[in-house]
Amino acid sequence: MVRFAPPQCVAALLVALGCSAPAAAQDFAPPDANAVSAAMPSDASAPRLNPSLLGSANQPTTEKRPAALVPLYASFVGLQILDLHSTSYALQRGAVEANPAMRGFVENQFAMAAVKAAGTAGLIFVSEKLRTKNKAASLALMIASNTAMTWVVQHNYRTAR
Repeated sequence: MVRFAPPQCVAALLVALGCSAPAAAQDFAPPDANAVSAAMPSDASAPRLNPSLLGSANQPTTEKRPAALVPLYASFVGLQILDLHSTSYALQRGAVEANPAMRGFVENQFAMAAVKAAGTAGLIFVSEKLRTKNKAASLALMIASNTAMTWVVQHNYRTAR
């Protein structure tokens, strides 16, 4: 029988994060004002591009997402799915839902999954908003959330025994 212990789960999560390769997309290169004006026709009647219009308000943000955030999001989604399974498994064996916010949803699997999905999407949304202001806080939020959900899942499976 496999036992889940929080230190091993956290260690496994950290190893998985350390081994993951960051996904990369093509970077956005802001236009060079000289290149843009050089490409414009030299005809005096042709409109000229004002380099002051190339300010940051017209360009998409080039703020990079920390490489660990996407794997943290994916692992959080996986942990939510495991929480659904472990909760159902424990409830079938006579356990009682300890979370007062979820007690009303344990009878309906679809409702419980919908609440979990909404909570997961909300946390990822908050983390993405936080990332634009403070990358470290966004990472800390997701690490703490993953750690808490790891504990909840292992607790559910232990309770079901």
